[in-house]
Amino acid sequence: MKFLNKQLLDLLRDLNNTFEEVYVVGGIIRDRIIKRQMDNGLDVDIIIKNLSVKELKSLLKKHSLPFVVLDKINRIYRTVLTFNDGFIITLDISSYKDLKQDIFRRDFTINTLCLKMADFIRYITTGNEKFMLKRLIDLTSSGLKDIKNNVLKETRENSVIDDPIRILRVARFMCYGFKPEEELVKTCVRNKHLLNYVAKERINEELKKIFNFSYSYKILEWLDTTGILETVIPEIEIIKKKGKNTQFRKFYYHKEGLWQHTKLTYKSVEDVVNKLKKFFPQYYSEINPKLQNKQYVLKYIALLHDIGKPFVVKKEKGRIRFFRHEMISAEIAEKVLKELRLSNDEIRSIVLVIKNHMRLGSLYNSRNTLTERAYLRLFNELQTDLFSLLIFSIADRLSYESIPFSIRKSYLSNYGSINKFVKFENKILEKYFEYLKKSSLPRLITGYDVMNTFGIPEGPLVGKILNFIREAQILGKISNREEALKLANKYVKLLQ
Repeated sequence: MKFLNKQLLDLLRDLNNTFEEVYVVGGIIRDRIIKRQMDNGLDVDIIIKNLSVKELKSLLKKHSLPFVVLDKINRIYRTVLTFNDGFIITLDISSYKDLKQDIFRRDFTINTLCLKMADFIRYITTGNEKFMLKRLIDLTSSGLKDIKNNVLKETRENSVIDDPIRILRVARFMCYGFKPEEELVKTCVRNKHLLNYVAKERINEELKKIFNFSYSYKILEWLDTTGILETVIPEIEIIKKKGKNTQFRKFYYHKEGLWQHTKLTYKSVEDVVNKLKKFFPQYYSEINPKLQNKQYVLKYIALLHDIGKPFVVKKEKGRIRFFRHEMISAEIAEKVLKELRLSNDEIRSIVLVIKNHMRLGSLYNSRNTLTERAYLRLFNELQTDLFSLLIFSIADRLSYESIPFSIRKSYLSNYGSINKFVKFENKILEKYFEYLKKSSLPRLITGYDVMNTFGIPEGPLVGKILNFIREAQILGKISNREEALKLANKYVKLLQ
C-alpha cells in the first residue's frame, strides 16, 4: 500500500497507545473497500473518546507534526504528513463521547464504517482484506451493504438539512459511482437554497473535488438539471436564458445554445486531459505533472470562458459577433472566483487563460506569417499557464465537432481540421521548450550596466531596457555584452 510507511505507522501506534477507544472511521475504509486509487494523497479520519487536546498536542510535537484547529466547538483537529514525492496524508482527529451518536451524525451510510485503531494498523501492515471486513463495525447495519450496492443514502432523516454542504457531497460521491436514493435527490433539490448560507470556502472545496474527477461531466449535468449549479454559481444563469442570450439563441451554433457549448467544452476538457498522450505525445511527460490535482482549474475555465458573450452579442450582416467577450468573461469570472474564495494564484491563472482563450485561434489563422516575436510574447505573458491554454483551446474547438460541418463552416470562418490545430499546438510547445532553454542563459548586461553606461537613474525605464535586450538575446539577435550595449544604446536614443 502506497500510504504504508514508518512515519504514519509510528504516529498511529502512538495514538493507539496514548488514548483509550481510538477508531478510524469513514472515507479511508470506504475507499479501501471500493479499491479507489489514492495516487496523490490520503485522508484519514480518527475519532478518540474524550480526547485530551493537551496530550494530542504533545504527541504531535514529539513527531514534529503540525497541530491545526479545524473546529474548536466540535473539537476537530488536523495534522498533515508530507512526503518528497508530493504524496500527502491528512489526519483529521476529533473527540467523541458516545460512539453510536458520533456515527449517526455523519452524512451518508457509506461513510459510517469504522475499525478499532489496533485493527486498522494490523490491516494496513498485512493488507489482509478478509481480516478488515471481519473486524468492521457497522452500527447503521447498512454501511457495508450500501457500499457494495453503490447506494447513497442519509444516515438519518434531516442529515442534509443539518449541513447543506452535503448536497454537493452527494454530487461528489456520484463521481465515485454511488447512486443517491430517490428521496435523497428530492431532499437535495428541495433544500438547495440552503447552500446560500454555507461558507463559500466549503462550497469551493467540494466543487474542486468534483471538478478534479477525470470524468465528472455527467455529474455536472446532474447539478445543472437539479438547479444546484446555479444556486452555487448564480452567474451561470445568464448563459442559459437571460436577455440577449435568449434573443440570439439560434445563433450560438449549438442546438441548445451557448450553455450547450459551455457544457461540451467542459466534457472536451476531460477528453483531452484523459487522452493527453494522444494530443501531445512528445511533450506528455512535461505537461502531465502540471495537471496533477489541477483539473478543476481547466473546468472553471470551461464553465466561465464565454460567460460575457450575452453582454456583447451583436448581429451584423446575418452573422453574430462577440467582440471583446473574452475580456468581459474574464471580469465576470474574477468576480465569481473571488466570491467562491479561490486563492489569488488560482484566480490569476483562470482569468489569464480566459482573457487569452481566443488567442491561439488567431495565431493559428495567421500561422504561415507568424514571427518569432509573436511566439515570444505568448510565452512571456502566459508562462506555465500556457499548458492550460493549449488544452482548453483544443477542448473549445472539439465542442463544435457535434455540429454538422456544413453548418459549422457557415458560422465559423477559417475553421480547419482539429488535427491541423493540434499539430500547430505541438509546434508551439516545441518553440516553448526552446524558449525555456534560451531563457536560462545568463543575462548579457545588468541593471547596473544600464544605469552606469547611459546615466539612467534606478526605475522602471531600466527594467524596460533590460527586457528589450533580453528579448533580443532570446531571439538570437545578440550574443555577447558588446552587442547588447550597442543595441541598448540605440534603444535608449529611440526612447529619448
